[in-house]
Amino acid sequence: MGWGVGAEESVDRVRLTGEFESAELEQAYRCRHLSHDLALGRVILCTSPIAVLGLGAIDYQLFPSGPELIGLWGARIAFVVSSVLALFLLRSPCGPGTFARIFGSWYTLTVALHVYVGSVWPAGHIEMRMTAALSVLMSYCIMPLPLRMQVAGALLHTTGAIWVAGWLNPPGDISSFVGDMCWLLIVNVLGAVLAFRLHARQRLLFAALLRQSELSSSLGQALAEVRTLRGLIRVCAWCHKVHAESGWQQLEAYVRDHSHAEFTHGICPICLAAAQAEVVSEAG
Repeated sequence: MGWGVGAEESVDRVRLTGEFESAELEQAYRCRHLSHDLALGRVILCTSPIAVLGLGAIDYQLFPSGPELIGLWGARIAFVVSSVLALFLLRSPCGPGTFARIFGSWYTLTVALHVYVGSVWPAGHIEMRMTAALSVLMSYCIMPLPLRMQVAGALLHTTGAIWVAGWLNPPGDISSFVGDMCWLLIVNVLGAVLAFRLHARQRLLFAALLRQSELSSSLGQALAEVRTLRGLIRVCAWCHKVHAESGWQQLEAYVRDHSHAEFTHGICPICLAAAQAEVVSEAG
């Protein structure tokens, strides 16, 4: 893939969405990093159900029995099943767009689970408040998704936390609600800035690596095309033929075979004068 020296200015431009202005270059970048995104996505899909089931121990402490416990564990089991399904779908090779759609769809289920658990647990539970802020931060810094989808996931988690604390299960103390909203605002702003810088830096490094690879390839090709004559060359003093591996060759043929030079034949002024004098003498 060649981008040319004239395209360097546009290659280095990254939009506010954290993507290259060139759609072709953005696709090349995402294809290059797809294997790393798949590996990280599979790790997240394997560890998230473990964390969700681990937090299920709190369900037993809050609701030893009853419909609340059944509903909470039903939601957790459904989340585990969806994680296994996402892992199965990502088992076969896929493109960057397919990976983003599958992983992004799974990520929205984490928001739904958070909203449901927050509406059932007691209002203002410390684990729920910590989970909300941590989920927003992880969306910006860890999730192997394009910046736009990272922002969308973080805003979904923020909206879910506000919905739970403001309407579904509001705490009795308004100051804790205001404090949580302030923390979520700070985490969103800092997370968005950090995520943009990370995406931009990775793409600029990719563009620099691409240009370096092209320059190295061009240099190697140029060096491969350079052929020089070295060492002692045996030339006949009488006919000026050159001794090569295949036998005696005309000087022009030998030089042409061992370099990029070509010959055009003419006559120099000295030889022209000598030839004319010879013709005149023969005619006389």
